[in-house]
Amino acid sequence: MKKIIALMLIMLLAFSFAACGGSDNGGGSGSDGSQAEGIFRDPKKNPYSDELKIAWIPSDAPAANCVAWGAGIERELSYWSNVTFNTFDGERDAEKQSSIIQDLIVQEYDAIILQPYVSSTVAVAVEDAEAAGIPVICINIDADSPHSALVAMTDYEAGYAIGVEMAESVGGEGNFVVIQATPGATRGENLEEGFQAAIANYPGITILDEQTGEWNSEKANAVMTDFLTKYDSIDGVFCHNDQMAEGAATAVQTAGRLGEMSIWGANGEAKALEYIEQGLMTGTVYTDCYDQGATAARLAMMFIGGNLDTSQFTQTLQIKMPPIVVTSENVASITEDMRW
Repeated sequence: MKKIIALMLIMLLAFSFAACGGSDNGGGSGSDGSQAEGIFRDPKKNPYSDELKIAWIPSDAPAANCVAWGAGIERELSYWSNVTFNTFDGERDAEKQSSIIQDLIVQEYDAIILQPYVSSTVAVAVEDAEAAGIPVICINIDADSPHSALVAMTDYEAGYAIGVEMAESVGGEGNFVVIQATPGATRGENLEEGFQAAIANYPGITILDEQTGEWNSEKANAVMTDFLTKYDSIDGVFCHNDQMAEGAATAVQTAGRLGEMSIWGANGEAKALEYIEQGLMTGTVYTDCYDQGATAARLAMMFIGGNLDTSQFTQTLQIKMPPIVVTSENVASITEDMRW
């Protein structure tokens, strides 16, 4: 089976999006039977028989979430024996990601699945790929130019839920610090916006400081060590991803202040779940990255074989994956086969 039902569902979503937002040509065929100009085009390839090349460009290939997304993509594409799947590591370098995309355009890849490191930096390359007829599907962090699709966690809602959990845990009174994503990262901005919206409902909460941890554990550890030196009373730490929360937790443990504050991440990677079980972290928001990757792969195959001209999209199709707030109370419900 080739997930036909899932593809049909996604195609309906994409068609509705395109018909509503992309063109005023009515979406039909001309009197001579040809496709109407604008958002529609003739399919370039048959996704079930033609030889296809699909690329995955993570921001940091060894990172746990990037590995899980890649595994989900590869698992889904294994249903098609005609697909060649390659991974190109962005190495936490948005300029490198842009260069990779430009190379893939020259190599005439059929689709690109991308997790941007910096949304604005890759925007031009993404636009160039779409103009060349190569659909670009972003995972979790969007590019700052319209493209085929984004498969993302519900970032704003996740940030809001974490803010409420943290505020309620201290009875609405306390001092928090935030370790943020790389500046310009859409996911980080959305998480922050949701978190701040929740905290705004608790006038007794003070945000002492906010610094970037650049998405990685080592930087977050250094930032948290600095926070612990500067502030005597910290009641909660919110990090924009689990790797930074793990780094912050290690700093708190090293300083002998474990138990003084709640420590929250976002993503739900296996190591963070273990930290919660061990009492090193308080919570996270879990999303099934395998399913995210698989969904991105299905979208890529649908766009390759479909008749939508995604280069004409003025908005990006968005598919949101539901988050699950995880604490010590329910961490056991995230079973081994779900962990990444």
